[in-house]
Amino acid sequence: MTDFGAARERRAGLRSALGEVERSLASPAAGREEAWVKTLHADVQKLSDALDLHISASEAPGGLLDDIVNSEPRLAHKVERARKEHQELRYRMDRVLGSVSDPAAEIRSAREQVVEVLAGIVRHRHLGADLVYEAFSVDIEAGD
Repeated sequence: MTDFGAARERRAGLRSALGEVERSLASPAAGREEAWVKTLHADVQKLSDALDLHISASEAPGGLLDDIVNSEPRLAHKVERARKEHQELRYRMDRVLGSVSDPAAEIRSAREQVVEVLAGIVRHRHLGADLVYEAFSVDIEAGD
């Protein structure tokens, strides 16, 4: 059975990494473009690592997604959607990491690409919270 405490910790880590990236995006870039891109890249890398941890734990044999399907087979289609989102998010994250690895990156474009990835992760977190609640009547964001 799923360790909801560990799942909550991973979600908290992902949420924290999202916040760090958002802070980097919102910081001023004018006149400090190279430093801005360097900081953003480091924060996006942390987010990428947190996403990898989320994906590997969720998709591991006997992991959260398997537990959801075993508990509520009717949710298999939504679980498959979550797995596909993992692939898409990983692909988009790799593209963003590539675009913000160049100190000469165009700031506006980098911001837009990163915001798109952040929005995708937030939407994916909504799906995950709904899946856990539908399968186990547990609010993964709370401590019930």
